[in-house]
Amino acid sequence: MRPDSLRVLLLSAAFALTACPSPSPSGEDAGTPPPGDAGTPTQTEVARSSRNNLRFKGPERLAFDFAAALSLPADQVCNELGQYPCTTFVHTVALGGVEPYGIGFYEPLPFTGVTTPITIDRVALAACGQRVTLDVTTPSGAVIFGGIELDAQGRLANREGTPVKNAITALYQRALLRDPMESEVDALLQLATDIETSSSQTPGRDWMKAACFVVLSSAESVFF
Repeated sequence: MRPDSLRVLLLSAAFALTACPSPSPSGEDAGTPPPGDAGTPTQTEVARSSRNNLRFKGPERLAFDFAAALSLPADQVCNELGQYPCTTFVHTVALGGVEPYGIGFYEPLPFTGVTTPITIDRVALAACGQRVTLDVTTPSGAVIFGGIELDAQGRLANREGTPVKNAITALYQRALLRDPMESEVDALLQLATDIETSSSQTPGRDWMKAACFVVLSSAESVFF
């Protein structure tokens, strides 16, 4: 599968997962909670955070969280040319870190740079590729994609089967510490269909990597 085709599919899945608008209060005085039960949101409302201060995780935390989610050694999450750690050596500054010894960069940037999203994609894809390879080549020790059968064309033998849905649930539980919503499951199942109708030569494995990438590279994953 060509890299540009895979990226289009990944972006489509990411947009699908974030397309649902959040409900908001209505009325002339929507900002004032009901006096009788101000601390409990109703079914049509979302509780507002008292600490709405999202922060980017940064290189070390990002690497360790990806490693924990995928049960990988932290030094194997992403390595350029197979030997230079992506997060703590090659792309440290782009991920909000410092590099005092090599380039004399002592203070982190006050904001993420234009290359930060690309770097996150690189790290997430590398980590997901590692997990998929391990799960497929050693199914007895699979962490996420265990029990998923592929047909003669390399496609998912049963997209609606329990192993596939279990893999999606495991990704969300391990990376985001929550269960996936029904719409998120449906979006990732649709992603499998989209990949199968593309030029991919290994659609099943490409779906595993893409599903993992969608979850790991989400805003919910890279911010805290």
